[in-house]
Amino acid sequence: MKISLNWLTDYVDVSLPVGELAGVFKRIGLPVEETIATDTDVVLDLEVTSNRPDCLGHLGVARELAAATGKQFNPPQIGTLSASGRTSELTSIEVLAPDLCPRYTARVIRGVKVGPSPAWMVERLEAVGMRSINNVVDATNYVLMEYSQPLHSFDYDKLEGRRIVVRRAAGGELLVSIDRTKCELDETMLVIADARGPVAIAGVMGGLNTEVSESTVNVLIESAQFDPLSIRRTSRKLQLMSDSNYRFERGVDPVAIDEASLRACQLIVASGGGSIAEGLVDVWAKPHAPAEVAMRPARCSALLGIEIPAQRQERILAALGLAPMRRGERIICTIPPYRADLTREIDLIEEVGRIHGYDNIPVGGQVTHAVVPDRLATRIRRQAGEALAMAGFDEAVTFSFVDAVEAELFGHERHVTIDKLTRKTNNVLRPTLLPSLLSACKTNQDAGNDEVCLFEIAACFPAAKGTGDGDSGNGNDNGNDNGNGKRLPDEYTELALASTGDLAELRGALETLVEHLAPRARLTVSPRDYPHLAPGRAATVMLDGKAIGSIGQISDPILHHYGLERPIAAAAVRFQPLIDAAQLIRIYEPLPRLPAVRRDLSIIVDEPVTWQQLSEAIAGIDQPLRQSLAYVTTYRGKPVPSGRKSVTVALEYRAADRTLRREEVDSQVEEIIAAMRKDFSAELRS
Repeated sequence: MKISLNWLTDYVDVSLPVGELAGVFKRIGLPVEETIATDTDVVLDLEVTSNRPDCLGHLGVARELAAATGKQFNPPQIGTLSASGRTSELTSIEVLAPDLCPRYTARVIRGVKVGPSPAWMVERLEAVGMRSINNVVDATNYVLMEYSQPLHSFDYDKLEGRRIVVRRAAGGELLVSIDRTKCELDETMLVIADARGPVAIAGVMGGLNTEVSESTVNVLIESAQFDPLSIRRTSRKLQLMSDSNYRFERGVDPVAIDEASLRACQLIVASGGGSIAEGLVDVWAKPHAPAEVAMRPARCSALLGIEIPAQRQERILAALGLAPMRRGERIICTIPPYRADLTREIDLIEEVGRIHGYDNIPVGGQVTHAVVPDRLATRIRRQAGEALAMAGFDEAVTFSFVDAVEAELFGHERHVTIDKLTRKTNNVLRPTLLPSLLSACKTNQDAGNDEVCLFEIAACFPAAKGTGDGDSGNGNDNGNDNGNGKRLPDEYTELALASTGDLAELRGALETLVEHLAPRARLTVSPRDYPHLAPGRAATVMLDGKAIGSIGQISDPILHHYGLERPIAAAAVRFQPLIDAAQLIRIYEPLPRLPAVRRDLSIIVDEPVTWQQLSEAIAGIDQPLRQSLAYVTTYRGKPVPSGRKSVTVALEYRAADRTLRREEVDSQVEEIIAAMRKDFSAELRS
């Protein structure tokens, strides 16, 4: 934000040298990025954070400077302007989208002579980087840089029906903006229209067909408040950027809309003559109700670490326009409409600290920091990351919010949604990490990374059972009641994996993880369908016989939703069972001195027989010499009969005190073959 020093002195006494003034601005959170000296002025380029739109105008900056220096703040005095006729008789306003336009006002000036602006106005506008156009447009731009309130001037006589309609655009409507850009509009965009069609893109840019020109005699002045998110989306979609949309995206003072409009009329009449119609047409969906926020002086001093007298705190808050009132042990502040960023006690404490000066807070000579070992969960989480990295997976860190549609795609019809006033899209706390990982896969795909293996360990927030959610298959319900009969989110830590590799590789990564963390635990899967997984390619993940999550191939509809072109294998499991089963202290076992004997058996069984059934049956045979049992492969085709398959299993035998003889191993293998014939009508493939 470029600030003219000459302009600023209209509202506050600026008697400090420029260097010291820059230091004051830095101290109160408005650091000076550049100082530009001209022949007649000094321009300060301030860095203004997005939560302080009030400082995108000279008045807001002057108010801050007055509070920081103790000087008097002197806003412009508009006074009473002579009026002729009534605005309500000259125009009307209809707001058909109050959710996108909470307030819209209009004033009419008749008999204006459009021409050059006064030299002082041109000089100030050019100092802050704005080009002079004519006295009407310059007046609205002057108020923009003064009040941080964008205005727009229409040629009143070019408005069909002499009326304004604020509505969503119809798909395919066209408008040529004042910079001669041809804009194709859609239903998500808000437009200002007359009886014929759009005459401006709300909050972004006016239309060429109603702009003020040298032939303009009568002017309609728009001053309004628009939804920031709508303006941001429209601006990005149309690739139209302006000083107006920059401010609307951050929010404007809904109360000062009227005053800013009147100020523009004062400037226009002063330079171009004409008469203002009495009153204004004002459509305000919900008039502003000032909020009250309480602050405890003792709490303020405690948090800042320095004793600031309550009277000093009150003076600071009063200088910022917060109208503080003492009520017992609290200071009650009425929040002005230009400070929508102040909502909590800590916000007021920050204001006190900022103006009092953070450099007044002493720095201690010593800092005590207790060194404690990592918590068990942290250590296990680190080891899990190491194991998955060894398996070829990269860790992802993704956003905690998803869209409601995404939550429903994964079977969560009920979900935890934050206040839509706070966040209008992607406002659902993710019930599982998988939507975030699939979005990351799409990002990699767009960047040309076709082979992706990602994992994430983070919190997810499904709605607790009892709110209507279906079973996610991820374990027990831990939802709690908050005492009001409403269920809280069933928050837990989840481990999720997504890979463009095949499903067997993904399961192998999970088995590697479990073997690394909990070598005594047993990971198995049990076939089961899930809403987000392809039928017949999905299963429940079991750890020591208890369900902890799901694994499978992502279904085609979900792949299509995310725009993914390759199949994705995914798994999502609760992380707590892995923590509970983890064995961080390993028991030393000497390396075996004697060789093992391995036998591979290819057993022909019926197609429905699963590896889990076979492995459990073999594991159930008591054979002390058998050290391991592992799956090798499955074969279908000649000479194996149709409807049957050949499953190859690897068996390893070892004795600690002697080298095994072939006969000992053969007898044990024969025992397994006999059991397979009995239990599964199996045949030994030669």
